[in-house]
Amino acid sequence: MSDRGERIIKPKRLAPGDTLGVVAPAGRVEPADLHQGVLRLEQLGFKVILGKNVEKGHRYFAGKDADRAADLQFMFEKSDVRAVLCARGGSGTARLLRHLDRGRFSGSPKAFVGCSDITTLLLYFSRALGWVTFHGPMAATQFGRDPNGAREENFMKILGGETVEMSFPGVQALRGGRAEGILTGGCLTLICTTIGTPYEIETKDKILFIEDTDEAPYRIDRMLTYLKGLGKFDRVRGVVFGQMPRCQPELLPEIILEIFDEFPVPILFGFPSGHGESIATLPFGISVRIDGSAGSLRMLEPAVL
Repeated sequence: MSDRGERIIKPKRLAPGDTLGVVAPAGRVEPADLHQGVLRLEQLGFKVILGKNVEKGHRYFAGKDADRAADLQFMFEKSDVRAVLCARGGSGTARLLRHLDRGRFSGSPKAFVGCSDITTLLLYFSRALGWVTFHGPMAATQFGRDPNGAREENFMKILGGETVEMSFPGVQALRGGRAEGILTGGCLTLICTTIGTPYEIETKDKILFIEDTDEAPYRIDRMLTYLKGLGKFDRVRGVVFGQMPRCQPELLPEIILEIFDEFPVPILFGFPSGHGESIATLPFGISVRIDGSAGSLRMLEPAVL
């Protein structure tokens, strides 16, 4: 149970020697990046199994919807797979949901890691099944194309069961103060697409993480205003924004403070998870504390068992 009485299900912790399953629920995967990522994960001590459809292509997707969904379902049912990592984001994740059998997932909670378009599945597993999910690095785009020691250390600690305090250079406190709550969120564009669905994001009493990339400031403004009009910020306890690369991030603090003007909560900006440097693996569904003066986010409980 969380500190707000919500039922949460934590996966088992990872250890060297465990098997990771890699799937591609969204966009086409670059084979060279994928295989470099597999090599890096193996160097970190893991065994890696690829979904049989990971390197397929269909238009701008990594194969047809049913094939991508089948890989995902298979990895959760395969008993020796301890965690499921996405290969990359892109687009198309929401198209899988009609192909998934929720009942077949319920008996096999595993660490599920991804970001960007994978936000859809992070929120789906959280809302539909009550799982802790992980907004973090992906096999091809981070482990493969852009290896980073600090990112790997953070990933290993959190998936290994440590309770971590995360503080990074460049994180700005747009508004100070401390707040505690259950962490949730993801890519802003995808958060907006959950509205009206069974996996619509729940923000009451939450610490809300928001990030995106390649969006003009007026579009960020529009999406935040949309969520505000729906009451999604009325009961949040704190907000953490990502680095927002190629969104003219120098303009965004002013926009954010205007939109959150009547909500007296701490606000951080420039937290490196998802698009950008992508150092932090953020466990959605557990209790955290943010500290505006320190620019930090601290886990108040382990994310895994």
